[in-house]
Amino acid sequence: MNQNDQNTPGVRPMRRIMIAVDDSNASRQALRFAARIASPQAEVRIVCVADQPGAWIAGGAFTAGDAWITDTIATARKSLHAEAELTLEQALAAFKGRCAAVEGLVVGQGGESGAVVQALVAAARDWRADLLVVGARHRGRVKRWVDGSVSGALAVAAPCPLLVVPDEYATHESRAELGLARVVLATDGSEPSVHAIGAAMRLLSPPTILRAVYVVDRSGVAADPVPGSALQEAMSAQGRKALAAAVGQLAPSGCTTETQLVATALIRDDVAHAVLRDAQAWDADLVVLGTHGRRGVARWLLGSVAQRAVEVTHLPLLLVGPAQA
Repeated sequence: MNQNDQNTPGVRPMRRIMIAVDDSNASRQALRFAARIASPQAEVRIVCVADQPGAWIAGGAFTAGDAWITDTIATARKSLHAEAELTLEQALAAFKGRCAAVEGLVVGQGGESGAVVQALVAAARDWRADLLVVGARHRGRVKRWVDGSVSGALAVAAPCPLLVVPDEYATHESRAELGLARVVLATDGSEPSVHAIGAAMRLLSPPTILRAVYVVDRSGVAADPVPGSALQEAMSAQGRKALAAAVGQLAPSGCTTETQLVATALIRDDVAHAVLRDAQAWDADLVVLGTHGRRGVARWLLGSVAQRAVEVTHLPLLLVGPAQA
């Protein structure tokens, strides 16, 4: 029996799960992980964004009014739509007989990553999804800057909790039928962390083992006028307080919970790497992070632990914004 049959008292489970797919290995890993954690009572909607015909349709000596161009574009659109439907057919097979209801849907006419993000955000919002699941392919910095990152953009824009599964993640065969066995929940004591833990509890039940972690960020200690040891002790005290609050919030789940203070290196390190290093060493199945939902200049200046985590993770991430619990 899937552990998600047993719900935490007073906590509404995640029953409407939307999974975005394409023909990549990342999508296949996302499907496998979603099938592993979905309750038999869940409703699953698998969506595929059909691309537009390539950029060659713009410019040149011909216009969209030319008959042969119009016919060629129509043929290309049909072909791309057929490819999307085939992708959906293959994806639906992963959930056959596993959930209360499973359906597939071709959405939008994507093309560029920004349009794909908009189509997925609209689809998740219109369907009132409890959870949006996507795969992630890691790219070099230049390519990511030019092409954008669908999963990274969704970390800010998704209207519901976002589960990101990297293409290199492989489910432990021994845990394939166990749901979530080991989960790391990062907290900094902030409201977004409280929201993230609240959302995670909608997926959790015994015998899941939980590990709440607080990162003592030592990267700025050297430049601080307060002596390093005193400042680190103050941060550690704040961390212990945040961890105690997290344990109290998680208590109704009935799951075994442990806590850990984690420190960054003094140089060339960040909170995202520290959380993920600890999670990998602990053999976690999932890492939970709250996001502040910052956009534009504020996010650029202040940085985003969640988006940095998307870029470098080798483990599935559950990202939860302030209003998504």
